[in-house]
Amino acid sequence: MKIPLLDLTRQYMAIKEEIDAAIQRVLASGRFILGPEVEAFEKEVAAYCGVKHAIGVASGTDALLLSLRALGIGPGDGVIVPSFTFFATAGAVVNVGATPVFVDIDPKTFNIDPESVRKVLENPPVTRHPSRVTIKAIIPVHLYGQPADMDPILEIAQRHGLRVIEDAAQAHDAECKGRRV
Repeated sequence: MKIPLLDLTRQYMAIKEEIDAAIQRVLASGRFILGPEVEAFEKEVAAYCGVKHAIGVASGTDALLLSLRALGIGPGDGVIVPSFTFFATAGAVVNVGATPVFVDIDPKTFNIDPESVRKVLENPPVTRHPSRVTIKAIIPVHLYGQPADMDPILEIAQRHGLRVIEDAAQAHDAECKGRRV
């Protein structure tokens, strides 16, 4: 018996009519890239998340990749990522030429452990080259719908001048202290 890695059939069936209608509108318009459906989606997501803008991309991996590129992160830079996450988190870092710097997770939540982040920043890792990486960002992952503990992460990032890219691919509806992740 094969067990699929991911089976979205039940989820699709619950909203089948809505999805099928949207697909038919796209097919009828001939606008397969961007277009009114994507614009409407972006506006709905932005309103839902309580932010000014949302940008539709092909995948969560692309969202991370584009965020890293927008911040100018690349070769010689280090990005802190949790050691337990979907491979796309570290993969996006590698894709821009930067180095993923793995930190421990909290065994109770499976999310990034802020204390582990502090320790890595006090003693940055040595790369394959004789120099150390310059850590430029942190990617906390809100895993399994459970938000990471953002307050200490944001405090650490501010103290060290780091950018924060929240990976919420698995937590679209999660809230932390009254704010959507």
